Order: sequence, then C-alpha cells, then structure tokens
Amino acid sequence: MKRLLWAFLCLLLAAPWVAASAEEVYTATVTKDMTIRATQSTSGKRLGGVEAGETIHILEYGAKWTLIAKDGVKGYVLSKNVVDLAAAGGYDDEATALYLGEASKQLSVRETRARSALKLQTIAEGETVYLLELGEEWHTVVKNGVLGYVLAEPVENIRPAREGIELPEGFAPFVAVYTARADVNLSIRWDQDEESRVIGTVYEDETVDVMEIDGAWARVRKGEADGYVLAEHLRYYRRYDPFGPTVPGVVVYPYAATALEDTDILDAESGELLRTVPAGAVMAVSALDGDMAVTLPYDRITGRIVATSHLDLRAVSGWEQAQSGDLISVFSTYYDPAQETPTQIGRLHNIMQGVERLQGVVVPAGETFRFNDYCAPYTRANGYMEGPIINYVSSKKLGYGGGICQVSTTLYDAILQIPFEIVKQQVHSSYGISYAPLDMDAAVGAGNLDLRLQNVLPYDVRFELQAVGGVLTVFVYRAS
Repeated sequence: MKRLLWAFLCLLLAAPWVAASAEEVYTATVTKDMTIRATQSTSGKRLGGVEAGETIHILEYGAKWTLIAKDGVKGYVLSKNVVDLAAAGGYDDEATALYLGEASKQLSVRETRARSALKLQTIAEGETVYLLELGEEWHTVVKNGVLGYVLAEPVENIRPAREGIELPEGFAPFVAVYTARADVNLSIRWDQDEESRVIGTVYEDETVDVMEIDGAWARVRKGEADGYVLAEHLRYYRRYDPFGPTVPGVVVYPYAATALEDTDILDAESGELLRTVPAGAVMAVSALDGDMAVTLPYDRITGRIVATSHLDLRAVSGWEQAQSGDLISVFSTYYDPAQETPTQIGRLHNIMQGVERLQGVVVPAGETFRFNDYCAPYTRANGYMEGPIINYVSSKKLGYGGGICQVSTTLYDAILQIPFEIVKQQVHSSYGISYAPLDMDAAVGAGNLDLRLQNVLPYDVRFELQAVGGVLTVFVYRAS
C-alpha cells in the first residue's frame, strides 16, 4: 500500500514538471554570480553566466554540480550556490500533503533518509512542513513540489492536512489524562517495542503525564519526549479531569447486592470457598454474567457468587442520570467478623466508630470533605480502642483507632468510581493493604494524614455505611 501511495504521489508531482518543458525539471535561484561550465569542473569551458538572485532552469540537480539550460545553452553551475529548489511546473504543497507540521528549528530536506544525503533545500524554523508520510526517524515531505526527507524529531504539532485524514497510531497529539509515578527507572521508547529507539527516561519515583494505556504499554510524555513505557511499572494514578476516564484499575460496580440468606463467596479462578456472608450483608457486585453469577472485589482477588438467587440486586445509577435519592456508587471491603480477641474487638469497634460518624454525612456541591474532621483524633478520649496498625518506623503494632483506615479506604474506592477531585490521599506503603486493590488504599491518622475529597458534581452527595458480618460497604447517594 505504501509503495502504491508513493508511486501515486510521484506521478502527481512529476506531471507538472513535464508540462513545463520537455527537459526542464526544477527551477531555483542562485546566491552569487556564477560561470556556466561545459563540464563538471571549474576549469571547464565557459559557456555563459548567471547572476545572483537570478532564476535558473535545472535539468539535473546534483550533489556538487547542477546541469542548467540558459539561452539555448546547457551547462553546469556549482550546486552549493543553488537555493529554493522547486518543481518547474505549477504545484500546491498544501493540497498534496496529507499532514501538516511545524519546524522547531531549521531543517535540511535530503534526497534520501540519511544525514549525508544530498541537501535539496531548507525549511526555516517556524515554517509549515508539508508531510506525505510519517516515520520514526525521518518524515517524507514536499516543498515547492519537490519530494525529500527531513529528520522527524524537530517537526512538531503534526496534524491532518484536511478533514477525512487520520493521523497514524502514535502521532495523535498528546493529551495528558493522568499522572502516574514510576516504581523503577523506565525507558521511554518511540514505539511499543522493547527494541524500539529510546527517546527519554522516567526515573524511579518520578511523576509523568500519561495519555492512555494500550495493553502492556502506556503512552507518556516527559519534557519533549512523547513515547511509550511499560505500564506495569506505573503506579499511583491521578486523573487531571475528574469527569474524564476513571484511573486504570478502578472498576465501576453496577449493583449493591443484599444477601437474603447465608451466601458463599468463591474464588473466581479456583472456585475455593473464601467466606460465607450472613443475611443482611450488602456487597458491591458486577452485572450478571452468562452463567448468571456475579463477581466482586474480595481483598486483592476477584470473588464470585454463583447462588445469585440468594441476592437482592439494587442498581447503581449513572451520576449524570441520577435523581435525588439515587445510589451513584458503592464499594465493599472485608474484615474478620470474629470477636474473640482484644485485637479483633478493638478493630471492629474502631470500624464501627467510622461507620457511625460518617453515617448520613452530606457533601455539598463544590465543597471539600475531610475525613479527619469527622473521625479524628484517634484517641481513647475520643472513643477509640486499641487495634492493629500499619507501622514501618517502629515495632509498635497496636494503636488507638487501628482499623479506621479500612473505613477511609472503602470510602476512597467508592469515590474513585464517580467524578470527585482527590485533594489529598496517601497509601499506607508501596505494598498497599490486604483488603484493597494495590495503590488504592487511603491512610488516615494524626496530623496531616488525611483523606480529602472535593465534590465537583453539580449536586450534593450523601454517604451511607454498613458493617455486617465481615462486610464493610460504603454507599454514595445523590442527596435528596
């Protein structure tokens, strides 16, 4: 296909040249007075001359000497003084081009794809570049009706020349949708191939703009480098536009399922029994699949409920269509329902403190919700018991309020499914937490360790929470 396109373009561009003269191929101007020689030598017989600024008629353009015709005489002039090479007949670069770009610096148009190839002409910095074919290292261009090649990197703002033409994959303008952080040093590559040319580096713990995820690769931009990195090494996504796509890894759950009787949750892959939830527990679940089963988030794996006759499914409304009182988001996490040890008792007590304190909280449109405004300080005096905590800086493993982070995390994962601005959120560690997807937990605690969420929806929202039989569920409603 490319060969056919190339042949067509060559014919298209060659036709005007033939019409102009039986022999004349190009026109150009000269930069200084020159002698026309009978041979390609400065000692060749003098046939005439050309003056600086004069337009010449070229029969054959060469690396050192150019064959021209003047006053019925054919002879040679030095090519280094020949500029503004153009097709001899009429031409329309813009009509011929498939794409347009801009030169970020002066570009040499070469006869072939090589820096050492014959220089046909120059494209000035800021000048429009008329493009016929886009490539990794070289672009095919046309200038003054003459085809040639320019280095790809200095050509910016590439766009279709007219309606109906689409940019090839990889050349669409970069639009930052997310930010993400690298967990190792990452090479930015020109294409989705580990053998592709390296055009930049994202260093470990550095934040980079992300446009999209395509299989194993993410298209990113750092400075002037616009290319691809391995997506598996990008973490802690945040979206620029809260109304844009959800961050990678977020699942929007369409139903809240109430267990009508004791119901088994199985491992979706192995079929192993994970736990049995009691009647009255409510879980965020997927839509019914072909086997009339549902899936659900269970710690860091996917659970499955086959006995859906034991469930009462309540639909979640899309936030745009939601009416007052409609459920717009739901998420569940799981905890140990046993109450046999002081640690278990303390942890559940603290979870219930969070449930009670956030029950019915309304976040008005445009306002910011601060978790600690409702639940802190995490002290005995404020009603908390000792429970297990995540502590990487000391050997202390119990603390007042231990378990409250499961409430903040469950709320956070419900909020990720709808348009909200994440003002402040911090994971417990790079290892995450067992009851939530990796990188999607929200630690709270003393001082500035808080979860803050701004409601950018055009209406108020209300939180409802439930902890029954080892299932903690957060519901987000459009407020009445």
